[in-house]
Amino acid sequence: MNSAKKIMNRQQDTRKDKKASVPQAKITAAGGPGDLKRIVLSGICIVIALVLCIGVGVQQLRPKVVLTINNTKLSMNDMMYPIYERESAYLPYDEMYQRYTNNSVWDNSYMGDDRHVDSSLTNAQGLKLEITNAETEYEILYQEALKAGYELSDEAKDEVEKEAADALKGLSWVQRMKLNISKRKLVDRFEKRTLAESYKEDQQKTLNEGVDEKAAVADISKKDYRQYNIQYYSALTTKTDKDGKTTDLSDKEKKKLLEKMEAIEEKSSSGFEDLIDEDEKDITYEETSFTEKNGWSMVSTKSILKEIKSMDNNTVSKIYEDKKAGRYVLVKMLDNNSSEAYDDACDNAVETAQNDAYDKWYEELKKGYTIKENTTVWDDVIIGTVTTDIVTAEDLEKMNADSSDNAASSEE
Repeated sequence: MNSAKKIMNRQQDTRKDKKASVPQAKITAAGGPGDLKRIVLSGICIVIALVLCIGVGVQQLRPKVVLTINNTKLSMNDMMYPIYERESAYLPYDEMYQRYTNNSVWDNSYMGDDRHVDSSLTNAQGLKLEITNAETEYEILYQEALKAGYELSDEAKDEVEKEAADALKGLSWVQRMKLNISKRKLVDRFEKRTLAESYKEDQQKTLNEGVDEKAAVADISKKDYRQYNIQYYSALTTKTDKDGKTTDLSDKEKKKLLEKMEAIEEKSSSGFEDLIDEDEKDITYEETSFTEKNGWSMVSTKSILKEIKSMDNNTVSKIYEDKKAGRYVLVKMLDNNSSEAYDDACDNAVETAQNDAYDKWYEELKKGYTIKENTTVWDDVIIGTVTTDIVTAEDLEKMNADSSDNAASSEE
């Protein structure tokens, strides 16, 4: 900073000397002293910009390598954008998590979509592993795609250009410089990613053909996954004091509550929804489903649950008092034999088998690559602190608001 100030001072002194020796006729020809002042200020701005650029340039000439995959070296400069992607996705929820869980979102259990990351890790730990896995996989699949002669279509290139432009929206030139991103760099990154994903998709299709779907779903029981879809009103027959102690309602309070439930029951013959006022605090309305295997968490008494399961479609139950659960319930059966849960379980089982086939193929592919992680650099990286000061939660909120406004304007 001091050296920059000295450079600026020397520039200013030089310009003052030159100004003193310039004949008045030349000043007039240039348009007056005001023009010379603007020239001096422009020169100062250029010097400041040069100092900043030189500093960034020196930093980027010696980037710390984090990951090496064969001959490809990925530095912290390369990792800045994938870190920013994750941090900007999670940062807006940090305040909410601190309010409801007393933990920051970074200390919460891993919420990402990498199936190889243990959910016992924190988001800060898990997302770092997710980034390493993703960048490694992209590079390997990209190299394989090139070997196989893959190329991006013109349409895909146009999509990449748009994606890069969208990613830069709302970022100042200073933020872009600190994140080490530009449109050209993002286009290169997204083209590489798109090519890798295209190659992966084709390999997955081929691998899926070899998956035995019948074997994958053989152990899934239709009976266990029989699903019941219901609507219901419920009211607690207990109350909790300010110290968290739970006690039963008095007989008088229970009677009053039961009368409210009975009023709903009387109206339910003509329709089951919207039978309570918006400001009703004692009774709640919900629509839910449960399976034969898991039961319904709102009811603890087996005999009551058995009666509910035996209901015909589009019928309304009597008012049940489940003393064990401490509540009244009134139920309407919508569908007593839905296959939704069974279908979902089968889809998940097949997807797991397909993922396992891909993982096995990919692990074999990785053996042909030399992968080295520079833990002395990467271990010092703490997700949640790298780019969150460069692009803050307030910045992201403004960017989202601007994006929404632009979308609304374009629709008009």
